[in-house]
Amino acid sequence: MKKIMFKTLMAAVVPAAVAFAAAAPAAAEVTLRMSHQWTENNAGSVVDKWFAKEVEKRTNGEVKIKIFWSGALGKAKENLGLLQQGAVDMAAMSPGYFPAEMPFYAAPNSIPMTMDEVPHATALMKRLMTEVPIYQAETKRNGIRAVFFHHLNPYKLVCKNAVTTVDGMKGKKMRTWGKDMPRMVQAAGGTPVTLSLPEIYEGLSRGSVDCAPFAVDLVINYKIYEVAKHISDITLWLGPSTGIWISQSAWAKLTPAQQDIITKTGLEAAERDRDAVLAAGKAAIGKLKAKGVSFHDFPDAEKAKWRAANPNFFADFIKDMDKKGWGDDARKTIAIWKEVTGR
Repeated sequence: MKKIMFKTLMAAVVPAAVAFAAAAPAAAEVTLRMSHQWTENNAGSVVDKWFAKEVEKRTNGEVKIKIFWSGALGKAKENLGLLQQGAVDMAAMSPGYFPAEMPFYAAPNSIPMTMDEVPHATALMKRLMTEVPIYQAETKRNGIRAVFFHHLNPYKLVCKNAVTTVDGMKGKKMRTWGKDMPRMVQAAGGTPVTLSLPEIYEGLSRGSVDCAPFAVDLVINYKIYEVAKHISDITLWLGPSTGIWISQSAWAKLTPAQQDIITKTGLEAAERDRDAVLAAGKAAIGKLKAKGVSFHDFPDAEKAKWRAANPNFFADFIKDMDKKGWGDDARKTIAIWKEVTGR
């Protein structure tokens, strides 16, 4: 079933590649510089290393991808501008950081408490990119194109002290991003604090935040277990993660054959990423327990209470897009979203 899903996704992405293939130059060696917002030791980064090596191998060394990790070429919120300015050719970039420029791609990367399973993210993006034309228009408008999307395990409630009820969130400071995560925290009586990924450890250590939604495998990779040893079983966010993007100017430098290799290798990388992330999540729990991390139940009634307190994120998204003249695309996006997740 999963392999069928990715074969279908190829049908969505390959036509987009063909659209940019016209007037591509003759084969030549090209080195593409990729700005990466993550460290190189998480499951997705390992897949990105594989992707870069495979592209080089399959193009017989004609296309090389050099990855600069942990924001070495620019901070996470700078990546879109870096792509548009030609300062980098590719970026591992979360669209949720750019809600104004990329509202449709940002929505599934930031709207909280609307998915339950990692494969939901795969299925959602496949359908949105094939059934809602504005997704292709949005990348074209920003001078970029998506190669593939990463996955993340569910972002659980990670805190310095155990929190197992909605009332327990009152007065707690929590790391957030985008425009919807802060409202989710406020709905539970907490205080949202915007922090980038590298700032989470220090924020918890110094007390500028009490909690941070995070996946269990990332708690290990970023050593969050050293400063926060309580994880509660409530999924605060789950969805498509970092996209691997390439600027249209860099894409135009490639031959049609090279473009095709990057497209197909990216689809294989996405499948590898999904499996690697799920495996990393399973392995992380035992490792965290060995490091003294405690796992806590968050009762279903309390989960429902939090969801009921949240704003209607879907309705607000449609309202915002109506103002921009994209209401029909927004309604179709949410309809597909609900079909995929069963909510």
